[in-house]
Amino acid sequence: VSESVALDVTQTLGRHPPVTPIWNAVDTARFAPEGPALDLDALAGLAPAPPGTLRVGLVATFARWKGHALFIDAVRRLISRHSMRAYIIGGPLYETDGSQTSMAELRNLVRQLDLESTVGLTGFVPDAASALRALDIVVHASTAPEPFGLVVAEAMACGRAVVVSDSGGVAELVAPGVDALSYASGDASALSREIERLLADAPLRRRLGAAARRTASEKFSPASMESRILAVYDHV
Repeated sequence: VSESVALDVTQTLGRHPPVTPIWNAVDTARFAPEGPALDLDALAGLAPAPPGTLRVGLVATFARWKGHALFIDAVRRLISRHSMRAYIIGGPLYETDGSQTSMAELRNLVRQLDLESTVGLTGFVPDAASALRALDIVVHASTAPEPFGLVVAEAMACGRAVVVSDSGGVAELVAPGVDALSYASGDASALSREIERLLADAPLRRRLGAAARRTASEKFSPASMESRILAVYDHV
């Protein structure tokens, strides 16, 4: 699903069999800028946010490498300076505690940092598109190389301003400064700076969001994936 994964495969197996990366597809009709948006405050049990509040979110399973603690660390540096709320959207996926964090663990971290009124945890939501449309900024916080980064592609299709790490397959999806912002993977301070750029600059959010939608329509549409797959068959 990315050059990053292809490199892992070829380093293990050598050059045979040949490997052709083909990005995942996104339903760009479902994941679109227009459409319903979830009430994230209600889902997270927060009081309604004041008008003008900007919403920053991490949409991910609870795998530890998805960077929930990094995300919380990054936004805690900003909440006192900006009219914003942060949301963790998603829930546990696996059956073993060692591979994933828990809702209780995250709530405890939020409580320890005195962020209970500004950082909300929604739990799993069945409609990711509506969740993404409720956000002004979507953050990718994974601390290990992402094979692809489907949520990033979906957020781009929804016309959101996204901030992504600079490692793994997700780094291949964006052009930093054109359709997204990028930061050094695992660096909470660097992530915080990029989020703050977007919080402080509405025209930048709009420009990146519009460009992200164009990129998603060109690169991640089902038709694009279909043509890449057919090209492999033609080559064979």
